[in-house]
Amino acid sequence: MVSCETARLQVSHFTLDDAAFVLRLLNEPSFIRAIADKGVRTLEDARAYLRNGPLASYARNGFGLCRVSLKSTGQAIGMCGLIRREGLADVDVGYALLPEYCSQGYAVECVRAVLDNGACQHDLRRVIAVVNPDNADSIRVLERCGFDLEGVVTLPGETTPIQQFAKAMTPGMRLTPLCAPQYRALMLQAYALHPDAFTSSVAERESLPLSWWEQRMATDPTAREVVFGAFQNGELVGAVGLGQEVREKAAHKATLFGMVVQAPYRRAGLGQLLVQATLDHARTWPGVRQVLLTVTQGNDRAQALYARNGFVAFGVEPDAVAVGSRFVGKVHMWRPLNPTKW
Repeated sequence: MVSCETARLQVSHFTLDDAAFVLRLLNEPSFIRAIADKGVRTLEDARAYLRNGPLASYARNGFGLCRVSLKSTGQAIGMCGLIRREGLADVDVGYALLPEYCSQGYAVECVRAVLDNGACQHDLRRVIAVVNPDNADSIRVLERCGFDLEGVVTLPGETTPIQQFAKAMTPGMRLTPLCAPQYRALMLQAYALHPDAFTSSVAERESLPLSWWEQRMATDPTAREVVFGAFQNGELVGAVGLGQEVREKAAHKATLFGMVVQAPYRRAGLGQLLVQATLDHARTWPGVRQVLLTVTQGNDRAQALYARNGFVAFGVEPDAVAVGSRFVGKVHMWRPLNPTKW
């Protein structure tokens, strides 16, 4: 079962067939030195470790340490996941890679994906990490993932103090193709409930194959479209897309599209979260200088949200969208990504 994925990695539940890989990983000198000697010396020991550890955690908590593999080859390179430990009030994140796959950004990539999945699918609002003070590499990973040092703790049954880091979680993440069914259902519902807010109709989009929705959420580094989602209790309740212009002379522009937040959650700050996520991502696209959007004329709440995030209206397109026998106008808005440079 795939838990989450990134552009390069897939994080999936372990099975007993992973015993040989686990045997090797847990006996790497780097694992024993930085984490612990788990006493796993045979394939049967590895199967027992899987049964009593990750597999039991999946059944009990819905999450646990998972297999990290390269999407390009399927090769297992490590493990990463969320753990509910005895003696710790919060869920913590754990990770370990084979030595030959270290220092390539994989640890940060899989930890961020696991954290996003935890916030969205398991409604976690705080995650901790415990690490030996002399494990500088692991501490750098945590800091790059947004963790802050809280203090020193001693785990039950241990005598050596270790450092505890913590990170506050947000209920939003970049969606991947695994989220396509949820995203499709959310958008079709929005098209039906608010036909004047979208140029697309239910009939147009309902006929499209699931692969079309998956492509919109491709995680390839060269993807020109991304979608961010907001979750509550594991349910996708909001989404927004961002697309970069593909034409050479317009490649400095990106467009925010398809903003939707279900009615019960519109005062929970999810709209702000989604808009900010698009702006943050737009800044990672080389050469992109501005973000554009349109909002239905008269939708004052949505226009106010965009204005709070620096968007300025520069015109109204009358009769922009036909909704049955009537027409609605669209307010065009824009904002520079780095206003001080303009």
